[in-house]
Amino acid sequence: MKHLQSILCIATATLMLASCSIFKKNSGSAPDVQTINIDKKKGSTSSLEAPEGNGKKLGKMPTADQLTGGRWTLVSVGDRQVNAEDEQPYIHFDNGGRFYASDGCNILNGDYTIRSNGDMTFDHVLSTMKYCPEVDYAPSIAAIIADGTHYAIDCRRIGQDTYLYFKDSKGKTLVTYRRHNMEFLNGNWAITSADGKKISDEEANIFIDVAELKVHGNTGCNYFNGELYIDPGRSNAVDFSKMGLTRMACPKADQERRIMVGLEQAASAIAGKKENTVLLLDAKGKEIMTLKRISDENDQ
Repeated sequence: MKHLQSILCIATATLMLASCSIFKKNSGSAPDVQTINIDKKKGSTSSLEAPEGNGKKLGKMPTADQLTGGRWTLVSVGDRQVNAEDEQPYIHFDNGGRFYASDGCNILNGDYTIRSNGDMTFDHVLSTMKYCPEVDYAPSIAAIIADGTHYAIDCRRIGQDTYLYFKDSKGKTLVTYRRHNMEFLNGNWAITSADGKKISDEEANIFIDVAELKVHGNTGCNYFNGELYIDPGRSNAVDFSKMGLTRMACPKADQERRIMVGLEQAASAIAGKKENTVLLLDAKGKEIMTLKRISDENDQ
């Protein structure tokens, strides 16, 4: 009997030791898992081809700079285009493995992980619990950004925009996000023309801060400042608003008028054909102002 009890004790201890390994937290033994900030490279802008899975190429993995470079705005859920007037759904990834999102009704946040096979996994997802029957696509988005879900991700730059696609195991796109690449507007610019007339005035300039959505400058006569809005629903969209202007009298009143009217009418911005130039266009696509980057002596 004692011999039988000894055998049972040994067997029980063996099973307990085996079960411990099941619940032990993985401390890096799985080489296929990585959070996006591990591979972050300063100044990196190129995408990496994801390895093939099940005989199919999953797409282009975003670099850390691409993924965490700003807010992604929802374009579509499946084949349905989403153009919300009020609360446009979005998702933002930080470089510490956290995400923050809106499904158009509720706010979500949690953890994300990118695996080396191109999969993104969401975990520890929390959400507010508002009821929004008029936002009928919100449950579909919430179901995608949910605990334990994982998708192949594909990051593509198309023109001035970058698109992020979440795909299922068969390669079907479940949700599409877009981010405008308006960072080219950042910095200090000389105003070289307005309303079709050239401006040769070192004092006429504008400083644009895309991250803070602020602008300030000088018309060559008075100082101005205001806010910048980038419409997520339109490519290359910009809007200068809440513009304030000092009231000093000077002989450059016509130049000042053309600059301030041009900023008020600006609806989009594109890179010019010449290096370090930007064109501001009105709602009909007509050029209304040109800017030339002012070089920073510290960069020389």
